[in-house]
Amino acid sequence: MNNLFVSSFNQGFDPVAWLDAFDLEAVEEIHLAGHAVDRASGQTIRIDDHGSPVPAGVWDLYRTVIQRRGPTPTLIERDANLPQLSDLVAEAQMAARIMRAHIAHVGDDRSSPVTHRARSAPVRVDPGT
Repeated sequence: MNNLFVSSFNQGFDPVAWLDAFDLEAVEEIHLAGHAVDRASGQTIRIDDHGSPVPAGVWDLYRTVIQRRGPTPTLIERDANLPQLSDLVAEAQMAARIMRAHIAHVGDDRSSPVTHRARSAPVRVDPGT
């Protein structure tokens, strides 16, 4: 999700429109991460560095994907600037809350294969190597 968020900002396209054209059924795992904000040639750019907390815009894209696809295994990535374990766990818990909220919203209507592919999905944390 962070890659989409960063690319859409840097290249000036709508990330939700991009998701509209993407086959979300092909997604097997979602990766969440943060990024750096820098200036280059007088412009603000975002750099996918997996070195900061998952920002609000990435969480918004994640919610959109979960609403459309349903619960999906998710990985919180942090390869630099490792925070306290409690901070990583809090991000994993946020992803789990978003999935649970989706499940609660759709209830037990099993008519849609997209919304009920699983009652829940794992959320993992990758604190880098």
